[in-house]
Amino acid sequence: MLVLNPLLARSQVNTSDRDLLRRRAALILAAIGTWFLVALYFQLAGKAARIKGQEIPYSEAVLPGRVLDYLTAPARPGEWMSVGAQAALQYGLWALSAVALVLLWRSGLHRHTTRIAGTSYVLAFVAYAVTWVPTDPSSETFDSVLDSVLDHVHVLSVSTWVGGVATLALLSAAHRGLTPGAGAVWAQIWSRFSIVALTAVGGMVVSGSWLAWKYVGGIGDLFTTEFGRFLLVKLVLVGTMIALGGVNEFILMPRIARVRAAGEEGSVFRLAVRVFPRIVALESALGLGVLVVLTFLTGSARAESGSEEPVVDGGVIMVGLLLIAVLATSFVTTAKVSDRLARSGSEPEPKGEGELASKSR
Repeated sequence: MLVLNPLLARSQVNTSDRDLLRRRAALILAAIGTWFLVALYFQLAGKAARIKGQEIPYSEAVLPGRVLDYLTAPARPGEWMSVGAQAALQYGLWALSAVALVLLWRSGLHRHTTRIAGTSYVLAFVAYAVTWVPTDPSSETFDSVLDSVLDHVHVLSVSTWVGGVATLALLSAAHRGLTPGAGAVWAQIWSRFSIVALTAVGGMVVSGSWLAWKYVGGIGDLFTTEFGRFLLVKLVLVGTMIALGGVNEFILMPRIARVRAAGEEGSVFRLAVRVFPRIVALESALGLGVLVVLTFLTGSARAESGSEEPVVDGGVIMVGLLLIAVLATSFVTTAKVSDRLARSGSEPEPKGEGELASKSR
């Protein structure tokens, strides 16, 4: 809704397109809330399976008794709150966030979609922030704090990217009833979301590189350990998503901009509402695959292979900062190149150049 609403609020948007997109967005959010409410249990089971030093197979952790044992486990010495109690608070807030979206199944509440979605987002963010507070502050080190921060950044980045493309793919799939002018609206939606996607990918690459270094001792661990093999599958899926994003950014977005500048309304609609969403739908499917793989990433490759725990030093921090700088530069360059490609075929030919070329011939 953060991407959609500002564009739909513009006066030049056709009223019927605006109402149709908002209604469909409300129903999609209601479906997401319903799915989220059910998925919370299985995600909670994943946390129960990944208790450090007490890892168990996911097939065992998903049993109700195991989940209940995890939630009711007493606090350990030095903890002001047990990990299970913290999870109960977090998942309780997430459940409220999901319920807020479920309310959008009622058509009478569609006019309040923005407020309901905003409330759900705030609840979800607060729930996620619960784990920022350590249960045992005295045991925290610079290494553990940095690990926690980057782990949160990774999850938020993946959720923003995958959730965003999946929601927009669903919304664009139902294009019947839209006027031809809706193509221009969708062109702006994709352009606006590309900025969000680039930011999310940057956060994901930086945090993912850190987590891979922490949990994988070497390249060989990607093939010889269960954790490594699942991680390798995830990397292939993410790499394919990034490649598809590159197709959107460097080929489709510039092409849409050029046909818009040429006033070809029909072509804009076809590219922005039919062609573009097909690639985004494929990204969404791959993103869902990433989320499925994440549930199997328990423990670490280092633990399975007996490798030593990594040590964070100044060199590691410098490499991380260098990676951030390189990514920031590459993304700014990406945006500029995409913009230049979009303008390359749409700018009018300077006056006099055509005549000069004709005379020279």
